[in-house]
Amino acid sequence: MDKKNKDAVIIILIVNAILISLLELLIPVPIPVPGVKLGLANIITIIAIVFLDLKDVLLIVSTRCVVTAVLSKGITALPFSLTGGILSALVMWWCYRKMSRLLSIKGISIAGAITHNVAQLRVASLLLRESVLLYYLPVLMVSAVVTGLITGFISELTVEKIRAQGIFKETTLNSRM
Repeated sequence: MDKKNKDAVIIILIVNAILISLLELLIPVPIPVPGVKLGLANIITIIAIVFLDLKDVLLIVSTRCVVTAVLSKGITALPFSLTGGILSALVMWWCYRKMSRLLSIKGISIAGAITHNVAQLRVASLLLRESVLLYYLPVLMVSAVVTGLITGFISELTVEKIRAQGIFKETTLNSRM
């Protein structure tokens, strides 16, 4: 894929990730625990992990986190969003590149959701200087498995469709699923 087309794809993925994040704010979550959400924008992150380079993945995730924080929750949400987003993207990228023979996209998505929740909880406990927040960890882990599985299922279907239609040409490095 030439640079112009790659840039266009990255912009499309960024816009979709932002839109999904903002639309997700309208979906009521049945668990009244701060930090629990579906994480549907990670579908875009997983697509990027499968078909693009790490720097492109991090650009997509960081842009989504910044724009979504500014447009929705305010700049105070940025440390939580950025830390969780970047660390989960790094973990999912590593899992995809190194463990894709052992983990499906669903498993990689669950690993990302767990990482995201742990990172955000750690940031909250550091900023607020309250270790009592760590009591949320069991609930957040269960929610991470459930939401990671849902997001992973949708991501797996999406990646299969993209591959079948030949929208992206995967490089040898990216064809490990």
